[in-house]
Amino acid sequence: MAEQVVIAEGKTKVIFRLDDKPGLVLVRSKDDITKNDDPAQTRVMEGKAVHSTTTTCAVFSLLKAAGILVAFERQVSSTEFEAPECKMILLEVVIRRYAVGSYLKRFPNLEKTKEETPHRFHRLVFELFLKTTGGRILNKDGEVCGETHEDPTTGRPIDDPFILDPGDSIWDLRHPKYPSWTEKSKLNCPVFRGNILPVPEGVTVERIEEIARRVFLVLEGAWAQIGFRLVDFKIEFGIDKDGNLVVSDVIDNDSWRLRTSDWQELSKQLFRDNFDMSEIADKYALVAGLTRRFTIPRQAIVLWRGSPNDTPPDIPKVAGVGEVDIVGSGHKSPNACLVSLEEILADYPEGGVILAMVGMSNGLGPMLAARTSWPVIGVAITAETHPEDVWSSLRLPSQVPMLTVLSPKNAVLAALNILAQKNPVAYMHRQYAIEELDE
Repeated sequence: MAEQVVIAEGKTKVIFRLDDKPGLVLVRSKDDITKNDDPAQTRVMEGKAVHSTTTTCAVFSLLKAAGILVAFERQVSSTEFEAPECKMILLEVVIRRYAVGSYLKRFPNLEKTKEETPHRFHRLVFELFLKTTGGRILNKDGEVCGETHEDPTTGRPIDDPFILDPGDSIWDLRHPKYPSWTEKSKLNCPVFRGNILPVPEGVTVERIEEIARRVFLVLEGAWAQIGFRLVDFKIEFGIDKDGNLVVSDVIDNDSWRLRTSDWQELSKQLFRDNFDMSEIADKYALVAGLTRRFTIPRQAIVLWRGSPNDTPPDIPKVAGVGEVDIVGSGHKSPNACLVSLEEILADYPEGGVILAMVGMSNGLGPMLAARTSWPVIGVAITAETHPEDVWSSLRLPSQVPMLTVLSPKNAVLAALNILAQKNPVAYMHRQYAIEELDE
């Protein structure tokens, strides 16, 4: 076996350089679980290394399939995986769907009673925290360029300060658990953003935010599809050998708050709240097992045109969503249409949506809607010039549940909304666009 040289060791993992695989590192998880950035509160939890590796590999595999760049090659053992070697960016990137945890200490106006549902953000909240150890601020070259002061409550240096406005060229650092409008939140140790972010083109706060939002939405969709709530998460980024910004480190049950549909905690928050260690271990094992169910289904959007002269709309490229183009008239060749329908249903057992794009009288859409449980959306493509054409898509007999949309573009979006209920990448695609309307 080739020699493995330790190049970094953290609280929960060790990273080795692989002499026989240049450019790759081996990430080995530990059984340690930590809280409050206090080494004295670290505990050993049997099986945690296995659960963490299982979770991270499942998450990174899903993100990779979704087209997101991640520092992950393959799992090599129950506690190890290989990854491209990256230069880490000293930032903790936080995305929040609900107002919980330290966010409420900085925004106490959103505090709810225990009986109330936490405040939900329609547009995900993006936050940056500067990674520090012992209060020392390191620049992108690993040199000390500042330090925070001592926290009067704990007597220890303030670590991982909150960056008040990541878009500023000079970062104003604040206490991570005090409201930013209070005087005691100020750390009085400004940091030049350019000292922290690496040089490669594309490594910007805006790009970090975009990727982090997309990562969260993929995982939010994946968890929602099996009945769980992703409340928030904390991830890290690195730069690979080609200068790409990639999601790095790990994403496991330490990285997020994950709850059941009725708000029961499943993640590291249990350890922070001093639950029994055996119960925490059981929850980590449960979460690891659930991540094995993460998948991208094989579905289809069927563009079914009544005539070859009907121009089809563009369909975005979304992992798991195939595009099927069929030309067939429901009036002139109904038998052939039904044969084609059965072939599509056989090819895509995980489902899809049919867009029946028809001018004049729509015999195609209602016929298909009566013969399949797939959603059928009728697109009355001539309704703008001949409004009377829409009635054949609206006045339908019983047991013919076709929906009608006049805009082909909106019909495609409606189809993606439907597929997003099973496809976490389609969910990310649509939800990201929806939330950007509020920017």
